[in-house]
Amino acid sequence: MSTAEDPLPQPADRTRLAPPTYRRFDTLAQYREALDELLGLAQRSIWLFDVSLDGAFATRARTERLHAFLRAHPDNRLRIALHDPQPLVRHGPRLIGLLRLHGAAVAIHETVGTARSASDPLAIVDGLHALRRFHHAQPRSALTTDDPASVRPLVERFEQIWESSEPAVRATTLGL
Repeated sequence: MSTAEDPLPQPADRTRLAPPTYRRFDTLAQYREALDELLGLAQRSIWLFDVSLDGAFATRARTERLHAFLRAHPDNRLRIALHDPQPLVRHGPRLIGLLRLHGAAVAIHETVGTARSASDPLAIVDGLHALRRFHHAQPRSALTTDDPASVRPLVERFEQIWESSEPAVRATTLGL
């Protein structure tokens, strides 16, 4: 399910899909390399779900990649759903800076209700590619590329999480 503000690109948006791939990883280093590979594929949307983005986006290179993605087209969107956004607020100045620069294109939500039980971080790009850690406390993960049929259940899972979340981090600070 997609909203008018955040349309999910259809595979036809790309001139041609490569053959689908599926790769599994067993270490956090491999996971982070796969995350960089995944972000490099983004053309219109990046959707992230995690417990707290525990340092995954603290690197300058990763933040610059997101910044380049957001600058590439005015319709590009970044949605992030977190169980706990406070570590990001306290220790993620680069990502918060992106929110300030691209406020209309970036949304950071906190999960509520049933979404609080989700424990498998997801990164989804354009509805075509996805990286999933099977549990946030374990490094095992899998990367699927160029396979909208396999990624579709993860898109639906993200949408369920997103629907059970509320805005948590804003581009501006309210108050004095």
